[in-house]
Amino acid sequence: MQSYPPITSTLRPLFPYRSEIAVTALSHELKRAWRQLLRSEHWKRFKGGFSSNIAQSLACIDSILDHDTISATLKPEVNLSNLCALCEELIPWRIGPFKLGELEIDAEWRSDIKWRRIAPLLPKRSGLRIADIGCSNGYFLFKLASLYPELALGFDPVDRCWLQFALLQSILRVPNLGFVPVGLSALTAFPRFFDLIVCMGVMYHQRDPHAAVRQLFESLRPGGTVLIESLVIDQPGSFLLLPPERYAKMRNAWIIPTADALATLLERAGFKNVCVHRFGPITPMEQRRTTWAPYESLADFLDPHDHTKTIEGHPAPHSAVVTGEVGLSKTSGFNP
Repeated sequence: MQSYPPITSTLRPLFPYRSEIAVTALSHELKRAWRQLLRSEHWKRFKGGFSSNIAQSLACIDSILDHDTISATLKPEVNLSNLCALCEELIPWRIGPFKLGELEIDAEWRSDIKWRRIAPLLPKRSGLRIADIGCSNGYFLFKLASLYPELALGFDPVDRCWLQFALLQSILRVPNLGFVPVGLSALTAFPRFFDLIVCMGVMYHQRDPHAAVRQLFESLRPGGTVLIESLVIDQPGSFLLLPPERYAKMRNAWIIPTADALATLLERAGFKNVCVHRFGPITPMEQRRTTWAPYESLADFLDPHDHTKTIEGHPAPHSAVVTGEVGLSKTSGFNP
């Protein structure tokens, strides 16, 4: 993979761990991600304004990561108009909010709402190795920095998210945070590596959720914790909805579980102490169209006359979190 420091530096936190991961397999995935990035329209529009010198000049004076809005105080010489133009090239911004100097990025999802749900469920230990699967631009990675991790890696195969994280990290400079531009399947390169895996908004995009949850299990060290957040349907029992075409206009929502079905998947994969946390229906307060995500959003995905149903007539999405732990005497295996 060619070197373009403002982008490829997001991989640097991985370097000390090369002896513990399947480097050859991961390198193949990274080369494919790099080729995809070079072909993307976002890259073609963005690269001219994000040189190494510009990236270096953006380092903030101070940052606040523990408020709802992740914010940075910029140096006086930073050209706010140029920064705004860079951010606009990367629309849509799906998760946030961020405040970079006087520039406010109001993302589609009010991710601070989700953070307040999951923060009490996370281990209260420092020095963890953390993975955020489906991390988007890294909002939750920056929040997870409050745990003072040994390493926190975001995984997301969307090239726009890679560029958004690279831009944000060039400003915030949070230590021990990195971005790997691949999806959940690439966790095969990280056997028994992480202490905590956070996987949010990903499971319903998996064609084989059984295999996906098993991979999360295999990538955790003994004593590790998984936290899976997902859209769910609010129905009793453990079953999966298989939309014949789309769910809430999503083409790639293959399986929508109930919260109990998510718990069953974890238990079958070998997780212990599985707990379910239900948070009710997703509302336009949490997900909505904004200037920074000016496309269809939740209000367009629901039946306009009955918000308990999607536009296709399926049960409307609720939010749930399921947590589980790997035993200290970890045994591999999957119970179908």
